[in-house]
Amino acid sequence: MSQAGGHPTVSVVVPVLNGLPTFSTLLRGLEQQTFPRASWELIIVDNGSTDGTRELAEDFARRHSWAQVVLAERRGPSAARNVGVESARGSIIAFIDSDCIPGPTWLEELISVFADRTVWAAGGLLKSAAPTTITEAFSARQEILNQEDFFKERPFKPPFLLTANFAVRRAVFKRVGMFNESLRVGEDADFCWRILEAGGKLALVRKALVAHRHRSTLPSFARQMFLYGIGSATTFARHRQLIGRRAWLDFISYRSWLKALVKALLYLLIRRDPYLRREGWLELVRYSCFIAGRLVGSIRNRVVCI
Repeated sequence: MSQAGGHPTVSVVVPVLNGLPTFSTLLRGLEQQTFPRASWELIIVDNGSTDGTRELAEDFARRHSWAQVVLAERRGPSAARNVGVESARGSIIAFIDSDCIPGPTWLEELISVFADRTVWAAGGLLKSAAPTTITEAFSARQEILNQEDFFKERPFKPPFLLTANFAVRRAVFKRVGMFNESLRVGEDADFCWRILEAGGKLALVRKALVAHRHRSTLPSFARQMFLYGIGSATTFARHRQLIGRRAWLDFISYRSWLKALVKALLYLLIRRDPYLRREGWLELVRYSCFIAGRLVGSIRNRVVCI
């Protein structure tokens, strides 16, 4: 690829595993991007799909010369992203997940911040797609994936950005390394914190909008929260010097769990709205699974949590 119209060359990497329910919508969103077509390529990384996703991706690539499909034999989102990076030709590499829907100006807005040469990586906002189940509605109401919240610097929690809506200079991988393939969750925080440790700068681009489809069932949501807990423990353990040991005293989650328990019991008595009567119980599931995952992750990393 070469530069066109003064724009930087960009590679958009989409890792996917059995993403058929949402994948077509993502592809339509990418087709509608306002960023000059000659300035970017699409790399779809199939991570072993068995539901027809790979066939859909290959058909899309046959019809669009700017798209290609590569296969990732190594399993996991980090491995899939690394395979995409290895195949990319752009000087900037953007990432979006297969359960996301980009707005038409997503790529144009996300890439614009790299005019500032001090920016190493950037992320856009994740908005909730229209919910179809109560679990999705709960995740949207609770703003489970709030990029602005993750970007805020707090005591013992440096800022980071989610790779569901993320871009990074290609040269950064040579400075800090690739995504850690041993991490199935939390690899984005780990990568961002390595950037910070190397002296790099992160940026949040509020106009780079992506709609995200949340977990639709309670079991899948509970598993997601459990994995988030494990990922949190693991990434915190890997970056103790940056964070500090007191980060393990996660009183916020314990306090949130107690509040959820009270809410679950009271709302059954005082609320008539069907959603609100269940909200407390869903919060209880959220924090119970997260804390359980954090304890498991802490034990694995030989870290004392409490």
